[in-house]
Parts: sequence; C-alpha cells; structure tokens
Amino acid sequence: MRSMTSAEVRASIVNLDPVQKRVHLPVGFDEVRWPRIDYLGWRDLRAPLRVYLVADVEGEALGVMLRQNPNQAAHSSRAVMCDLCRFARRFNEVSLFTAPRPSRDKRQRLSTLGLHVCTDLDCSVNVHSNPIVGPLDPPAEETIERRRQGLRERTAAFLKSASHPEREARRRQ
Repeated sequence: MRSMTSAEVRASIVNLDPVQKRVHLPVGFDEVRWPRIDYLGWRDLRAPLRVYLVADVEGEALGVMLRQNPNQAAHSSRAVMCDLCRFARRFNEVSLFTAPRPSRDKRQRLSTLGLHVCTDLDCSVNVHSNPIVGPLDPPAEETIERRRQGLRERTAAFLKSASHPEREARRRQ
C-alpha cells in the first residue's frame, strides 16, 4: 500500500455524519510501515466499537467508518470466517462490522452494509503467515502474494460498495 498523509486519510472516510467529522488517527500513525500493510484499520480509542478502514483503491485513498456489533455467546462453539482475509477463526476473533451508507437523506442513513472481519483488524498479519507447504503446493512466497492480492481486492470491493449511496428503491407501478 502506498504511503498516505494524515489529511488524506481523514478526507478519505466517506460515510461520516457532520457530527462525527472528527477522526482520531491511530496511535503511532507516523510509524506505519506502508509497504507491509494492505489496508489501514484502527479503532477509535474514544469509542471502542467504532472502527475505520482505509485502503488505496485505484490510486486514491478510500475509507469508511464501521461499527462493531457485539458477538453472541450462543455461537461460542462455532468458527467464523473473516470476509477479507478468508481465515477461519474462533467466534470471538471475528465480528460483524456495519458501515452506514453515505446519504444526504436522513431516512436512508439507516441503510448499512456489513461484513465479518477479524476483531483486532489483523488481516494483514494473517495473510503474511507462512502456509504449510506440501510437496505439490506452490512456494510459500507465491501463496502469500496471492493471499495479499485477494485481501486487497476484497477490501477495495467492500470500500467501493460501502462508499456509494444506495440506489433508490424501485417503485411498483
């Protein structure tokens, strides 16, 4: 991922209400190793259920604000797959995050888009983990690069779909 400035990251988040315009960047933003990550994801320390996700999409910074929904204890024996990195993890390590779609109409602000993401936003760490390679498998470096490419593509697709206002509902005639 290319290097971004703090102003660029703040301006990239498209689904904020005027009340929420203040974006608190992650602690250590200046020390981010940009080539190593595939997206920038962090929690707002003042509102722990608020998460920001920013990525480089077609040469421009694009980001959304997400809200974490609480995990249900009824699913404690299940494994859940992260929609971005495609790693299966324990139920408490993956959470449902929802992104309100940007809209000027207050009635349509209830429209959201959600996905399951690693709770600690460590998808980049997961895709960089060394795979167990068998005799017929491709080299580990090739597998890691394919994982990174898939993570980038899925993140970009989600950010694009979450950043566009929902199309107007079709009316019956």
